[in-house]
Amino acid sequence: MDVKLFGLIAEKAGTDVITLAAPSAFALKHALEERIEGLASLSYAIAVNQRITREDVELNGTEEVALLPPFAGG
Repeated sequence: MDVKLFGLIAEKAGTDVITLAAPSAFALKHALEERIEGLASLSYAIAVNQRITREDVELNGTEEVALLPPFAGG
């Protein structure tokens, strides 16, 4: 599946999309933290089909997945 990267995460990865396969959100998080240097030390969220998930949801590879850095708003 393609994982869209934004902001500082995309800068660290050197790209705005990474293709990976993972059976679940937590497995994906682990694989991304191994692949992108320094990601484990950042605060970020995983969005699956445009919804931020904090649970280990099952992935089948057809989902839209994005890594979102913290956003400042006002």
